[in-house]
Amino acid sequence: MRLLIVDDGHYVVEYMKHLLDWKTYGIDQIETTTNSLEARDMLNQRHIDILITDIRMPEVSGIDLLQHIHQHSLPTKVIILSGYSEFEYAQQGIRLGALDYLLKPVDKDDVEKAMSKAIKNIIKTRPVQPVTWENFDGLAYLLSLLGANETLKKEYEAYTEFLEDYRLCCFKMDGFTQEHEDDIKRAVGDKLDRLVWTAGTRLIAFVPEEIAGKLQTTLEHSVVSSPFSLTDRNMTRHIFYGFFLREDVHADDFMSTIPPFSSCNDWESARNIIKTYDRIHLRKQKIIFLVETISYVYLADKNRNASETADWIFNRIQDPDELWSTLFDRVNQIRNNKQMSIQTIVDKVQTYIEDHLSHALSLDELGKVAHLHPVYLSKLFKQETGENVSNYISRKRLEKASRLLQDSELRVNDIAQMVGYRKNQYFIQLFKVEYGVTPYQYRRNMIHQ
Repeated sequence: MRLLIVDDGHYVVEYMKHLLDWKTYGIDQIETTTNSLEARDMLNQRHIDILITDIRMPEVSGIDLLQHIHQHSLPTKVIILSGYSEFEYAQQGIRLGALDYLLKPVDKDDVEKAMSKAIKNIIKTRPVQPVTWENFDGLAYLLSLLGANETLKKEYEAYTEFLEDYRLCCFKMDGFTQEHEDDIKRAVGDKLDRLVWTAGTRLIAFVPEEIAGKLQTTLEHSVVSSPFSLTDRNMTRHIFYGFFLREDVHADDFMSTIPPFSSCNDWESARNIIKTYDRIHLRKQKIIFLVETISYVYLADKNRNASETADWIFNRIQDPDELWSTLFDRVNQIRNNKQMSIQTIVDKVQTYIEDHLSHALSLDELGKVAHLHPVYLSKLFKQETGENVSNYISRKRLEKASRLLQDSELRVNDIAQMVGYRKNQYFIQLFKVEYGVTPYQYRRNMIHQ
């Protein structure tokens, strides 16, 4: 689903964009704009499932956008942002069909409730989506059945509903030829042929029950499983893990093993994956965890390789610790790529702070430097450095002050001004807390060393 966030305040947009893990609501695309005219065009040109909009904006207001949606019978669900003084506007918005309104400053819990309401409304009113097979990714579909990623599950739900009348069996064959692969794909048909994979020397497939027995009889070195329905997720998992990986798994095993990273953003997910594996001891739980990790890598890695992923799932996972060393490197690579962009932002803010220590240096000012909402920047900075922005600023100011006390003959009062302290006594107090002596004593001690 696609979400559009509109507010003429850049920092409000950034704050909203990073406030929730939108993927847990099935939002896989987020559009933002501070230009309400552009927002109206975006509503016309793209399918927007949910619009979160400020109610009062220049040129085109949130009410105008609501009226536009109503007049053009667009399916977009609307959540309004408003201030206390705009309550009458918010009521007007509700009358025009807005699902909910949120008072600024926006509370995270309120946004979560409003989004849950919007998603339920979409599910209730959405027409049955036609199933398109052109871009159907069979491997991603398999991972949507096996893993806990809600975004992937929602993306492929329509295919499961389409396939609900099929009773399928897992199929595997060692030592296959290209002719064998072609025969299997012809036998299963032009939709289920996406559920045929090659993994090293093995041919893997989900095949209809009615042809499974014949395949096993006619193809040497082939084996089929008991039949199951894809709509029964627990049974699908149970048969998959037993047939391919020789593990007896049940629903409780997934509840105790599937990690919390499926509801986190990419960078946090990578951190959680890396630190979780070493805590798992049973082979069965390691395999379940690695399937979830493979799903994460398959989604997060833009350069993913389907053949390599199939080899992980059907072959290399037999030795979980050996595969983990490979996945560890891949997850670390994804994490580092993500972290590099975050580190660039933090480096930029740190450089700005060190070059402007004489400024007041508010979070608002630093937010403009980073092009992020101040609250989000503060959280990001602490997450990356382990230090609050205010502590970092204070430490850098006092470090510069100590150098000036050593290397110059400037008066203490002038040094305090140069590092951003307007009140001399406050500077002296902070300096003494940090260095154990007053600036005067510090300078005298440095001279006599």
